[in-house]
Amino acid sequence: MSRQKYISAIILIVVCTTSLFTALALHEARNLQNYMGYVAENGKSALFHEESISQNIATRLSREFYTRTFSNRLSEGELAEICRHIENQGNIYGFNLLSKTMKNLEGTLQTHNKSCNEWGRDIGAMAIIQGNESSVLPKYSFSNYTSYAFRNIRYYIDLSHNYIYINRLVNTRDYTFSNWLVNNGRGINIARSAHTITIDDRALDDLIRGESVVSHIYQDGYTRNNIISMLTPVFLGDKVKGILITDVNINDLVVSFQTADRPLLWKFLSLFVTDNATGANIIFHKPELKSFDLISYQDNITQYYTLHVKLDAIYVIIANFWLFILYLMGTWTLCRYARKQLIRQESLSRDNITDAMTGLYNRKIITPEFEKKICALVDRNIPVTVIAIDSDGLKKINDSLGHHMGDKAIQILGLALGNAIRKSDYGIRLGGDEFCLILIDYSLNKSRDVITRMHEQLLTLDPDKLVAFSWGAHQLQPGDTLELAMLKADCLLYQHKRSKYAERH
Repeated sequence: MSRQKYISAIILIVVCTTSLFTALALHEARNLQNYMGYVAENGKSALFHEESISQNIATRLSREFYTRTFSNRLSEGELAEICRHIENQGNIYGFNLLSKTMKNLEGTLQTHNKSCNEWGRDIGAMAIIQGNESSVLPKYSFSNYTSYAFRNIRYYIDLSHNYIYINRLVNTRDYTFSNWLVNNGRGINIARSAHTITIDDRALDDLIRGESVVSHIYQDGYTRNNIISMLTPVFLGDKVKGILITDVNINDLVVSFQTADRPLLWKFLSLFVTDNATGANIIFHKPELKSFDLISYQDNITQYYTLHVKLDAIYVIIANFWLFILYLMGTWTLCRYARKQLIRQESLSRDNITDAMTGLYNRKIITPEFEKKICALVDRNIPVTVIAIDSDGLKKINDSLGHHMGDKAIQILGLALGNAIRKSDYGIRLGGDEFCLILIDYSLNKSRDVITRMHEQLLTLDPDKLVAFSWGAHQLQPGDTLELAMLKADCLLYQHKRSKYAERH
């Protein structure tokens, strides 16, 4: 098999399979890149969903306050019954301060304002804040979010009557929402209170004008968790009456990013946000094993933060290991197939130029390309000698001993000839009992060594001395063609044959 052909075939196969593998790997990388976007959108969708719930609650509160103020006011008796449950703990007044004494109120109300007649009328509206979140969105909403439900804490800060309501029972002995209850002599100081949860002045101005805003990430004084607060104004008529605050726990937010459909991927995922103002990173999730980030995605999660989702190279290797094995197996299989086909082709080609009786080359090997190759060697001053060989007395053997013995004589001569030359030489059966040797890097004098080896071989292969031969040799000269050299060697062969005949007679 031609080594050059085999190497060329291997290179072609490796290039093709590597190109295919690279294309598939890049396709998988694009899919993973898109999946990182999907992961980010899951978390953002959860936040948008919570934002829409908060805005819907604020809208319903606004509507309820308006109804209770202008069209469905409490009677004096109903208000007195509510105020009968008022408690105080030091200078803090409200409901459910130490225990649940207001049975139809699920959370806790705290205030410095002693006048229950002012804020008691709002109590009935607080049930809206306690509503089941799955039923908060209107039935005609475009939202179809069905993923992780946040365990949010919601506050309502009333700026008209200076109270705070939280949708959980809080023991006032343990905790007072003093950061919101600080007043400026007349009411809650919204500016100071907003600054405690990292709401800047520009966002505060937008909030007062009726826009929803979000805070920076900060540590909540009550839960001690890192949270993001969503602040939504609640109106009475065209004026801001209060603010609904929804605290989203960062740990809950991380859960909304989790890749339930790819649990292994989650183990190699990095999630963090960068503060756009300071450049500081807040880590949400770290991979269990870390090498280097190969695929990344980023997007703004709020106006303050950029979300980063990064996937470690280990997962990419694990996820695409089957592709790499397929690449190796495919390349190996194709290389084996190519080798088998080249061997088969080489075998067919060799059979085409091989003499079936002797195993030597046949006349078909002498092609124009072969002749050019021989002439090129001569032009480079490499000696090439042609020896013509012919069996003596073959006709006599056929006539006296039979053709099968004649065939045997040809086979013995061909075997002796093949054993006497090197692999770099060419032994050719031209037809019948005519043979030709083309000796590479052999001078005319040195070629006699081949004849000597042939005689030595015949002593072993032909103990009955059935075979004899005549020969003639010619060394190619610059300008000689192979055909001319063979003709000259053939002339010398017949001279040798005639001289042997003359000696015998």
